[in-house]
Amino acid sequence: MADKALRGADFEKTLVRKTASGIARGPLRTAEDDPRTAGQPGQFPFVRGIQPQNDRHRPWHITQSYAMTDPAAANRAILDDLAGGASALLLYLDPRGRYGIAVHTLADLKRVLRGVDLSIVPVLLQARPLNAAYAAMMMACWRDFGCDLKAVSGALGFSPIGQTIRHGMDPADLPEKLHRTAQFARFCADHAPGVSTAIITSSLIHEAGGDDALELAFAAAGGLEYFKVMRRAGMSANEAAKAILFSLSLDADMPLGIAKLRAARRLWARVTSACGASDEACAMRIHVGTSKRMMSKMAPYTNTLRTSTAAFAAVLGGAQYISVEPHDLALGTQDRHARRLARNTQIILQEEVQAGTVIDPAGGAYAIEKLTDDLAHAAWATFQDIERRGGLIKAGTSGWLGQIVRAQREARLENIRTGKQKLVGVTDFVQKDECPPPPSQPVADGETAQTSTFPARFSVDGFIEAATDGAILAPHIKTHPNADFAPVNLCAPFEKTCNEQPVGDQS
Repeated sequence: MADKALRGADFEKTLVRKTASGIARGPLRTAEDDPRTAGQPGQFPFVRGIQPQNDRHRPWHITQSYAMTDPAAANRAILDDLAGGASALLLYLDPRGRYGIAVHTLADLKRVLRGVDLSIVPVLLQARPLNAAYAAMMMACWRDFGCDLKAVSGALGFSPIGQTIRHGMDPADLPEKLHRTAQFARFCADHAPGVSTAIITSSLIHEAGGDDALELAFAAAGGLEYFKVMRRAGMSANEAAKAILFSLSLDADMPLGIAKLRAARRLWARVTSACGASDEACAMRIHVGTSKRMMSKMAPYTNTLRTSTAAFAAVLGGAQYISVEPHDLALGTQDRHARRLARNTQIILQEEVQAGTVIDPAGGAYAIEKLTDDLAHAAWATFQDIERRGGLIKAGTSGWLGQIVRAQREARLENIRTGKQKLVGVTDFVQKDECPPPPSQPVADGETAQTSTFPARFSVDGFIEAATDGAILAPHIKTHPNADFAPVNLCAPFEKTCNEQPVGDQS
């Protein structure tokens, strides 16, 4: 019947679509396509979620991110967002104030978090090269705010492997950074079990234009590297597995986004199980950020459709933390109205859509189960390739991984140029009179500290004591960013300035 309707057109070319990883999608799936590998919610391998049912009151954390320079401005935004429904904070910290909040001392961090009940609000840090100093400040902040460390939750954001790959830092410094990561993980296992130490930011691959299978392989390989470092530091397999949080990006492809999170948990469960962790410890905890690479500058309001679709996929896929980017992200404004709209997207999903009421609601759909299985196998094959090359550190610093990402990025951009992939509001369905808000003024670098009173010889207790005594952060380490992993905006090459005819407008 399909052949008759196609009137001679090729079935595969006409009706079968493929992901960027080469995985076939559709046009029809049946029970024969169900691999029956998903198991049950809350049970190994956690394809269907890491718990048997969701918390009906808070099925996931509505997580707002902050990167404005001024600590006082960040605090105002945080209190406003918490009052409006946010439940977790993602803090980008940078003593220069260029890539995050300008925090030099513990007093600065307290200024950022003044008025926040840290006993119930998780804090996730993204602090790049200065993880150890900022982690010490956060520990001191929890203590000085009267919190029981046994009860707090969040993540310290140690990511030295990803930083070395992306920012071209000296690999010779990596062993010391990994040592600090392991020591903080040991400290958290003993004193703050609800706080993750390492974060695998596989969004590094996604935002550079890489495909989903490669992103999942990067996550599994990165997690294994940190797992081994922590085991060598004397942590148990269960402690090491629980010390890691994963951060992935989702774009506006909802079925693929759902399958991606389900496949990620299956991969990580297989890795940690093979390394001796218990079933319960193999549960993968995930932070999802809506994709930055899909955000349009010239059609910013269309971005709300993209981010709401990505957030819906993150919910159905079972993420624990979800961050929705403001619609004016590409403009650099990210004002109060934009943050409110991003936050309310999740509130509507929780309160009106009630998307978190049922665990894994897409489970059992033949298309989702097949896509999950195919993506898991594709990612596992790439993961094995990374391991054959000596692990993620060698694969990333040798140039091999960068070549793959660059090729995938160029192929993706070529598909947009040729019309195989459409960008609504950019290459198709362009609204000519949608003029974006004016861009914000460039933010000058904050004052850079010139001295540091953190001890030259590292210890967790020594760093926390130094932070308490008012230690000042040293300047950023000079880096040489690897262009292969530079974030890409897929819309940018196809956008024109306001009132010019955008590429792809056929009207």
